Amino acid sequence: MTKESNKNLPAYLEKMNAEVLELNLKTESLKMSFNPDEFFCHSDGTILQGGFVTTMLDASMAFLVMQLLDFKKVPLSIDINVNFLSSGGPKFTIAEAKVVKIGKSIAFSSAELFQDDVLIATASSSIKLKDFVSKNWISNTIGKNIKIIK
Repeated sequence: MTKESNKNLPAYLEKMNAEVLELNLKTESLKMSFNPDEFFCHSDGTILQGGFVTTMLDASMAFLVMQLLDFKKVPLSIDINVNFLSSGGPKFTIAEAKVVKIGKSIAFSSAELFQDDVLIATASSSIKLKDFVSKNWISNTIGKNIKIIK
């Protein structure tokens, strides 16, 4: 991912090297990668801090909802429930997000976070949908190499 493709990316996601890898419109799912370093860890830089684990899960669900709604809505988390199943470290991480339901003003989604094919956390979220004006934001920022399945 180039600096140019990151120009509108929030700094915390840029620092995590976030990138959308795949959007599946049939299954309403998304795969997103992160590569957090020791900055996002505690215990001498070895264990991912829970708030950053939550951030990765939340970001994947939000980007999925934005894409499915053609960037006409911005997702605002109403609540997010995270289950921490195993500790993660400062290394390549994959988030897989799915939509449970999208309503008129609220969406429901879930996500799983993996490192080395080990499930380290899951999340479910209720998301308020607010009007949004910028189209193709994900493609222009962190989805330069996104694979879209129709």
